[in-house]
Amino acid sequence: MEKTAKQQARQAVTDLELRFIEAVEHGRLRAELTYEQLGRYLGMSKSQISKRQDGQITYTLRDMHHISRLLGIDPLVMAAGLGAWLNDIQPTEVHHRLNALTNANPGATS
Repeated sequence: MEKTAKQQARQAVTDLELRFIEAVEHGRLRAELTYEQLGRYLGMSKSQISKRQDGQITYTLRDMHHISRLLGIDPLVMAAGLGAWLNDIQPTEVHHRLNALTNANPGATS
């Protein structure tokens, strides 16, 4: 049975979400970040990050923007999936951005 346009669009969104989840996980590991650190940066709990990584809750565009900003990667590049961009992540720089934000204004993400 052929999929309707709506079903195809939903599948495309699901594929995009899965690629972003995978990109976040690999980027997080490359940056040597814990779920707690990522959650604190986004104003979320470890559990909320875990649920997003498990696909139970979807990442918002805001989340995507802030995660990519933390990692120093264009969000569209991350959304496209894994690639050479992972090599561009510098853990020291990521932790510097994380610490600068949390020290300046704990709990803020803007």
